[in-house]
Amino acid sequence: MSRLEALVGRIQRNGRGLVVLLCLMSVAAVVGASRVGVDNAVDIWFPDNAPALQAYRAFQKDFGNDEVVVIGLHVPEGVATAPGLAELRAVTKAAGAVEGVAKARSLVNSSSIRGGLGTLEVGPVVGEQAAPGDASRIRNAVATDPLMRQLLSKDGKTTVVLAQMEAMDDIDARRDAILADLREALRDHEVRFGGIGVIYAALNQASTQGAAGIMAASYLLILALLWWLLGRWRPVILTLGVVGLGALWLLGLYGASGRDINMVTMVMPTLVLVIGVSDCVHMLVHTAVEGEDLDPEARVRRGVGQVLWPCLINTLTTSMGFLALMAASMPVIRDLGLFSALGLMAAFICAVVVCTLVAGRPGFSPRLRPSGLVQRGVDAMAALAVGRPWRVLFVAALVGLVAAMGVTRIVVDTYSIDFLRADHPVRVDSDRLEADYGPYTPLEFIVERPLGVKDPGTLASIAAWQAEMEATPEVGWTRSPADVVVRLDAVMSGQKTGRVPSDDVALAQLLFLYESDPEADMGRFIDSSGTRARVTVGVDMDSARGFDTRIQALSALANLPPDTTLTPAGYLPLYVRIMHHIVGSQLRSFGLAFAIIFVLIGVLFRSLRMAILAIPANLLPVLCTLGLMGLVG
Repeated sequence: MSRLEALVGRIQRNGRGLVVLLCLMSVAAVVGASRVGVDNAVDIWFPDNAPALQAYRAFQKDFGNDEVVVIGLHVPEGVATAPGLAELRAVTKAAGAVEGVAKARSLVNSSSIRGGLGTLEVGPVVGEQAAPGDASRIRNAVATDPLMRQLLSKDGKTTVVLAQMEAMDDIDARRDAILADLREALRDHEVRFGGIGVIYAALNQASTQGAAGIMAASYLLILALLWWLLGRWRPVILTLGVVGLGALWLLGLYGASGRDINMVTMVMPTLVLVIGVSDCVHMLVHTAVEGEDLDPEARVRRGVGQVLWPCLINTLTTSMGFLALMAASMPVIRDLGLFSALGLMAAFICAVVVCTLVAGRPGFSPRLRPSGLVQRGVDAMAALAVGRPWRVLFVAALVGLVAAMGVTRIVVDTYSIDFLRADHPVRVDSDRLEADYGPYTPLEFIVERPLGVKDPGTLASIAAWQAEMEATPEVGWTRSPADVVVRLDAVMSGQKTGRVPSDDVALAQLLFLYESDPEADMGRFIDSSGTRARVTVGVDMDSARGFDTRIQALSALANLPPDTTLTPAGYLPLYVRIMHHIVGSQLRSFGLAFAIIFVLIGVLFRSLRMAILAIPANLLPVLCTLGLMGLVG
């Protein structure tokens, strides 16, 4: 009796204790799995000390939560009408009353700068209640104040209510409830919802449904294949139960560690299911083919013992490949590697214990088809490889060359809203908002000057930069402290259009008059130190690569003074960094996995030749997969 057969015998002798242990571990896994939520927030892609993430948090600290729910309202007869303003008031009031919304800003409550020569008035153009002349006052404010103009489409029929989320540490946990309350509060109004947070919530929901759907479809497909292969229900149910137990342990560990599932790690249970099935099938089949002259326990010892070592090698090499992902800088990729490896080992342990204890029982032996289609196909491929090796190698080299050409066409990109179906309500709303209102996604920049940004040269250069950006078709609007100054100058000088004063004293006087008004809110444009100015640009929804191109193009238009710096800020630059992290993480992880797996093969087989022979057979499928991705776009 071999050592492995002896190990199987010890499992048989301690069966009851092992069954109790499996049950206890499964109960604990159920408790852990019940804690698993869904989280696709941007934080999952970055370590806490990542400079990009720290810059994002600093931006939120200076200017508040930049997550805004854009609520679009379309009024066919025009927003600046009595019915249109009545509807806008109702929507603004209802949105602002939702718990978790810091403020809902719209045409009816946004502060506008107005007045005449020597006078200044800052505050909403209209009151909370309808009054004669409201429509004309709104139209006049939109025509003269650039900050009001940004809230209305060019045709005057679509406006937006900007519901800014409160600054909170648990925004990712509370977002879904806040959005649900917003939708409930506005259920009687014809509105559209857009914004990064809205997309997040939709992805969370889609991830939950998708994970359940993939698991169900995987089980059904594998169920059909196992029935075709094994021919009896009992071994089929046993196999699915074993890998299901491994997946349950995986989710239990995942939940116990405080993790939430996301669009990357949602594949882990399916990975365990697909890879873990093979171990159980090998053990059942090899037990079934042992001689009828052996008693059931001896057949199990020999059958399971024969495949225990190759199954262990397969599980170890696959697990080590996943563990190589721990070299990635992205937490989400590290989690995928660590917990996939743990799940595979859990499924292997379950397969060894359960198959050892059950495979010899009546009805659990598969109905074998020694001359089946699969076996004939394998025999034919083996004969071809042995009989015509050079032709096979030539075809493999040709396939590898074509695949390599496809790899060069791969584009690394991330487009969150494109993960949703074309008819998904969130995607439909976003497309309709962009069609009716224009680009609504806020792209943030920070202009920093150590001596202070309340400087004529700095503000004038920002105003000139805004004009350059608004002249491009990709930009719908821009917003900055320069807008406030230009409007102040127009009001105080009695002119239709204003400018940034070239004199320090004149600029200081304008800002003093504005900031002395209780309705003034310069804090959303300039931080408390006075050294950082916020410039917001409205752009179309795009992919990470598209936003990266847009950021670089818009930054190149800026002609700021030498003592100032321009930095992309807010969420979108962080989104772009995800793409760069993915490339770096995958290159490091794949190289490490390659090295670890083939070193492990050499050690386990005690043969350098075996390890070398394993390289092309394992690399060609990877190359073909990547090549096909590139060829199909």
